[in-house]
Amino acid sequence: MAVKTPLNSFARGRKVGHDAKKKKRQSAIAQLQQWAKGKNVEIPKTK
Repeated sequence: MAVKTPLNSFARGRKVGHDAKKKKRQSAIAQLQQWAKGKNVEIPKTK
């Protein structure tokens, strides 16, 4: 999860659920799994 910066210096960063890197990574993993099953013709780009 991404950590959003706090509003003041005394508070900690708040964890937020919308992490763009995590979504991209999960979709790449799902595509690789489909490729491994033989459902997809080409290997997806993971980087």
